[in-house]
Amino acid sequence: MLRTTLAALFLTASASAFAQVPSVDRFVDATDWPVSEAGMDRFFEAEARLNAGFDNICGDTFCEGDFANLRPMQLRCSVEAAKGTLKQCLWSFAGSHATVNHRTGAVQITAKTFKCKILLAKDTPVESFYELIKGEDPLHANLPMTNVSIYDGLPGCLI
Repeated sequence: MLRTTLAALFLTASASAFAQVPSVDRFVDATDWPVSEAGMDRFFEAEARLNAGFDNICGDTFCEGDFANLRPMQLRCSVEAAKGTLKQCLWSFAGSHATVNHRTGAVQITAKTFKCKILLAKDTPVESFYELIKGEDPLHANLPMTNVSIYDGLPGCLI
């Protein structure tokens, strides 16, 4: 009986200790790099700067034609946690086109979403990406370790 009780106590203690070991994810959201929620302010500031840059060029470029109200929705990036490098960034957009049926009065809306890849070089350091975003024109500046900009990836995605 004592052996059974000791064995049960040992198994319970072992399971409890194992459950407390944090899991280490290979990839994390940029907002959670280098640790959970540590990158939120920097990342959301970067997203706001890119959104503002898009708003400045939208009317002369992508916001003509069927989706004249095109809007950036969300930027999201994955980070290889151990290396501090970006794996992928997607920037999503949405637009719609509304018409009125002149015979019935019904409003008809065509809506579309777009997911645009940012053309990152393999193993782009997160810090280099943030430095680019802080610059004067983050949409048109060459991405780290490349000769392309964030803007360069948009025409193939949005048009």
